[in-house]
Amino acid sequence: MARSPLHVIILNYGTPDLAIASAQSVLPEIEKIGGRLILVDNASPDNSAAKLTNWRNEHPNAPVKVIMSAVNGGFAAGNNLGIKAGEADFYVLLNSDTLVEPGALSALLAAMKERPKLGLAGPLILDENGAPAVSRFRKRTPFSEFVEATGLDFFYSRFREHVVPIFEDEADAPDWISFACVMIRRQVIDDVGLLDENYFMYFEDSAYCLKAAEKGWRGARIDEARVRHFEAKSSGVEDAAATHRRLPRYYYAARARYFLDHFGRAGLLAANLFWLLGRAVNYARLLTFRAPKKTAKNRALDIWTGPDATPPDMVNRP
Repeated sequence: MARSPLHVIILNYGTPDLAIASAQSVLPEIEKIGGRLILVDNASPDNSAAKLTNWRNEHPNAPVKVIMSAVNGGFAAGNNLGIKAGEADFYVLLNSDTLVEPGALSALLAAMKERPKLGLAGPLILDENGAPAVSRFRKRTPFSEFVEATGLDFFYSRFREHVVPIFEDEADAPDWISFACVMIRRQVIDDVGLLDENYFMYFEDSAYCLKAAEKGWRGARIDEARVRHFEAKSSGVEDAAATHRRLPRYYYAARARYFLDHFGRAGLLAANLFWLLGRAVNYARLLTFRAPKKTAKNRALDIWTGPDATPPDMVNRP
């Protein structure tokens, strides 16, 4: 069987209406390109399986395949199921809480074909209001934890190379790009392998981009391609962080895995100690009668979560 030019993978966990809306936004361009849409349900505990199957049946002639995972293995595992579903020259991983604007896939494909060493390409991510969202990032280092925890502009400007987000007024080349929507060249997967399933959710995108860079592949954002991202709709972690609620255990397990993989045990310890030091610096704001910057609840304890903590929602499908 001939290899398909493109497979788009949408991973769903309990957000079937969002996943279907995302699929409807991207399907016309997939059909134009001659690609295929893969919908993966990650053992959702709701009626997702029925909704996705019904939608597929309503489009009998569309190039759509629905895969039902027997277990919620997380972001990497679910997307890997989609990648393994068929051979393609390029794969697009697309969050269920996105809407793809017309021409976005074509723009990403054109950039890939023009730049042979471009292994991963992401679109310009727009928020719910249509404004550019942060989607380019620098490598997170143990010292990045200190800079972030201080919450102070002085440290942000003094140690810019350790500030993870790359903002719109900065021209730095990214070390990694958001996997809310990313196109990956088949050769990258051949060189690097599938996504690391030791990451249940979060940090798998940065880890994968860094591994690709070690093999000589570059990542870039292609501004001609535009995708709207309704952030926090698919997982809720960003919303929890913004409102300073406690983050799920799997977030900290992924964080620990990342620092262990890239900096070793000493690096993980340094990251935790740097965060605590940065938090202490932030609390020094009290000396000037200013309240400390808020952070996620229980973070000082949760950063010591180990990398093998089992997510509570890794459940088998009934």
